Amino acid sequence: MVMRRGSGTRVHLTGEGGFSLLEAIVVATVVGLLGAMVVPVTTGMIARAKAEGSTLAAVTALQSARNRAVAERRNFHLYFDQSVHKIRIERVEPGGSRTVIANLNLENGLKFEKFSALPDTPDLFGNATAVTFGGTAPVMFTSDGTLIDDNGDVVNGSLFLGVPQQKATAQAITFFGPTGLIRTWRWGGSKWLE
Repeated sequence: MVMRRGSGTRVHLTGEGGFSLLEAIVVATVVGLLGAMVVPVTTGMIARAKAEGSTLAAVTALQSARNRAVAERRNFHLYFDQSVHKIRIERVEPGGSRTVIANLNLENGLKFEKFSALPDTPDLFGNATAVTFGGTAPVMFTSDGTLIDDNGDVVNGSLFLGVPQQKATAQAITFFGPTGLIRTWRWGGSKWLE
């Protein structure tokens, strides 16, 4: 191949540009292998992110109930329906009647789920079942922010959540009864992380 430059000098190029068939096959194979590795990682990451988002929605509703109990000087009952995977929050009115404040469906396939191989959270409030509270159900936030059972005793508790058959999506919500503090946890593969 001969190229001319503006001043009339000639430049000779040796070899041809482009890739050989073997080089193209090697590059295509490497790209294919990398793509195959990314799909499972991405799928797992998406499932975990959805589980964390759904847990955050539940925690936000529960914290709102605690804050409203203090602000409105009313008890707020918490019901955890494991059969339909729903959290119902009711305000106790002065005459004893109850007003439903929230009916929260767990989203993105998240359910009350206790993965049998996982240990209790670092708070150690119990993990016998997916919904574990000391005392007699239902539990409620009081006007001073504490969490009590139906007998009026202060209780701690844990909710375990996750997408069935996907241990990597395991989440936990713990309740410290004396203050009503709510903490969230996620399973990090070998331990619970806050």
